[in-house]
Amino acid sequence: MPSRQWRLAAAVAVGVIFDAVFFWKFQPYATREHGPDILPWYFLPILTFLAGLLLTLAVEGKKRSIPAAMLVGFCVANACLIVADCAADPTNHNLWPFEFVIIAIATAPAFLGAGVSLMIDRRRHEHRL
Repeated sequence: MPSRQWRLAAAVAVGVIFDAVFFWKFQPYATREHGPDILPWYFLPILTFLAGLLLTLAVEGKKRSIPAAMLVGFCVANACLIVADCAADPTNHNLWPFEFVIIAIATAPAFLGAGVSLMIDRRRHEHRL
């Protein structure tokens, strides 16, 4: 599997991990909001920026697909969490569309990280010439 495909797969996995750590928190729905956080919520944009930067360094071609894959992994994992939670109680997640808006906003820094990665790669290429 080429490097780009590995990075896309890793980005999806990172999105799933972010959902598990920041939204699911490895707790049942009833205790999720009142239990201790694994990481504070403000770490999510910082970590998505770093993941977007590191996963796109030295990638040839368009870099936007990698942060997009992270967003897709996060959204799919959250959709599965919503379905599982609502199977137990249909009134859970009655504001589920806002969860996806929050996810999109929180993962937006990954695209910024990909942009910084593009600038770094251009700078490296200029120094090689």
